[in-house]
Amino acid sequence: MRKNRGKILWVDDEIDHLKPHILFLEEKGFNLTTVTNGRDAVEMVKCDQYHLILMDQFMPGMDGMDTLRQVKEVKPNLPVIMITKSEEEWLMDEAISEKIEQFLIKPVNPTQIFMACKQVLEKSKIQEEKATSGYLKEFQEIEFRLQEKLSIDDWWAIYKRLVKWQLEFDNYKDTGLGNILDEQIQTCNREFAHFIENQYSGWVNNSDRPPMSPDVINRFVAPFLKRNKKVCFIVVDCLRYDQLMALLPEINRFFDVQVEYHLSLLPTATPVSRNAIFSGLFNDDLLDKYPKQKKALLEHAPGLNQYEGEFLQDQLKQLGLPDVRMHYHKIWKVDEGNRFQNRLGELLQIELLTIVVNFVDMLA
Repeated sequence: MRKNRGKILWVDDEIDHLKPHILFLEEKGFNLTTVTNGRDAVEMVKCDQYHLILMDQFMPGMDGMDTLRQVKEVKPNLPVIMITKSEEEWLMDEAISEKIEQFLIKPVNPTQIFMACKQVLEKSKIQEEKATSGYLKEFQEIEFRLQEKLSIDDWWAIYKRLVKWQLEFDNYKDTGLGNILDEQIQTCNREFAHFIENQYSGWVNNSDRPPMSPDVINRFVAPFLKRNKKVCFIVVDCLRYDQLMALLPEINRFFDVQVEYHLSLLPTATPVSRNAIFSGLFNDDLLDKYPKQKKALLEHAPGLNQYEGEFLQDQLKQLGLPDVRMHYHKIWKVDEGNRFQNRLGELLQIELLTIVVNFVDMLA
């Protein structure tokens, strides 16, 4: 028997009929307090700390829903499981709208109650324990991989796994492994830097290379345009992969997402890497082709990405797409985003709609 699994307040006007359920939960290590009406339940919540409430719906005086609302006013984050004889859908909808954890239909046996309590109170702990053991296993696997000769695909796979664990650990208070993960990421960063040092010059001089900044439009955008598909090309400045993965569940609600990768030019500073995307050129070639960009760079002028729209138009011509109607729009503040949104209807007719979001500027 496990002790101290949590304090539960059970509210039911027929609580005497539930003695077997109460004894079962106590045997499992839960601490039970019982009351027979909603008013007493609200007072108990005000006076004591509970981890969970089991709530009957149909009680004399204040019913379960009214009790639930008053409890939530006192303790908004206190989880509640509603237990009722009613199978009416409206009641379930009402309870869900008040953010109950579960909705159980009587009759329920002790095991059902126990499993519901366990899921609510111990779900995070169980998931955290699973994540901890899972990462410890992967930690060893990644360490072994670092001893091998890795390809760029191998490095992408390792990076995805590390980011997965970063996001996983963000869901828990403290797995005790955060520092270990940070150290492993630093180790991987050092090894990856050595890998880039050994490979970079070969990639620059070889068209048969992993996608790099100058290849993005040609590899990922132009093929759709050549099939007469409309493209919305969005560049979010300074958005990290872990941030993208955090946003992905929301994006997946509206789109089928396929994630591809490319390597930034060195240095990865925006004036180099982002201009390379829009021009399709390495930095030396870009500066030779566009003297005004070279002049701005040498003079340390502001706005070193101000010609991106022109670069993109020229690259489309170079790729055999001179007639593609395109629109380039940069969003660097919320007001500009609102103005863009107001124009969205007319811009949807454009074959290539390009949006640059200066992410860090917007956060600042």
